[in-house]
Amino acid sequence: MKRQIVKEFITVKKVRHLPPEPPPPPPPPKRHVLAVGSCTLDMITIVDMPLTPGQVQRTKEGSWRRGGPAANICTVWRRLGMECEFLGVLSKVRAFESLLSGFQSQGIDISHCPLTNHRPAHRSIIVQRNEDARIILEFSSADQELTYQQFVGAVDYQKYSWMHFEGRNPVEMQRMILKVRDFNERCPESRIMLSVDLDNLRPATMLMASLVDYVFARKTMMRTYAFMNGREVVWALRDEMRSARAQWEKSQPRKMPYLPPDPPADEKCRGAPLDTPIVIYNNYMLGASCLMADDTYFKVGSHIPDKIVDVNSVNDTFSAAVIYALHKVKMRLRDALEYGTRASALKLTANGFDVMRCMPKDLIGCYYA
Repeated sequence: MKRQIVKEFITVKKVRHLPPEPPPPPPPPKRHVLAVGSCTLDMITIVDMPLTPGQVQRTKEGSWRRGGPAANICTVWRRLGMECEFLGVLSKVRAFESLLSGFQSQGIDISHCPLTNHRPAHRSIIVQRNEDARIILEFSSADQELTYQQFVGAVDYQKYSWMHFEGRNPVEMQRMILKVRDFNERCPESRIMLSVDLDNLRPATMLMASLVDYVFARKTMMRTYAFMNGREVVWALRDEMRSARAQWEKSQPRKMPYLPPDPPADEKCRGAPLDTPIVIYNNYMLGASCLMADDTYFKVGSHIPDKIVDVNSVNDTFSAAVIYALHKVKMRLRDALEYGTRASALKLTANGFDVMRCMPKDLIGCYYA
């Protein structure tokens, strides 16, 4: 009986072929950064004396190049070696062909940009030599502005890890940012960081800025609104964004059933809101000021070169360098601001952005450069 039970339960199977191993999971899609804004044709003229009405002044120094904050930021990213894409309305007229070929030669992706037959946006920039003063006359119409429908039709959110917006048309930009925020809520594992640069305190602009992660304020804001230093600029932006956000949230329809939020146990111990953006202001003469989400303020010192050659697009260089340091190099915020101030100081020493090729790719290289 015992032998019979053993024979029944002990069996030997011959395995001729092992099952194939499962294929490895596909690599995650390569994600890059996107700059949304405008591309202009900049005609730069350098004069010795300030212009007065009726005066004729001749100069032998001037140039023309591709401009626009979003296009400049893409140029700096490529000079630093980061893959990027530009999204904005481009013109198909013959005068704009050299700018399109410049995008392609630098490796900037413009495959999703809508094209138009209208005249391209252009700017006339008059710079006074050895002075931090310039006059900008810009031609731009509604035909050169990117719309919400064009943005939704061109963007695949899975391909991007950071989106930077130029604060030109705040109503349309707000709709774009809200669309990206909806994607972040649906796919938190593929969250897209958002940033915006602005130069005014209008309510629509402040509402748009309150919906992003990083806000870059331009240097002209201190002069326009008569602020004394960078600390006043970042605190004014924080207050205006909070008031604009509160009014907007009151106007939104309430979800049913609506339950009012519980009041905090202690008003003095209330924490910072989760959606509060980090506000950054840069002035190459004074340094960079930063206001964190929990209202912590700190400042990074300036680096002024011995000779200033070109002050155009210094703010764009700073913003691009900070985003590069935070996104690709994974620096801390204070170190990223230090890297951005050094990049803007290097930009001041030469015309254009070719000098950014000499910029070290990390902060340690800046100390030994």
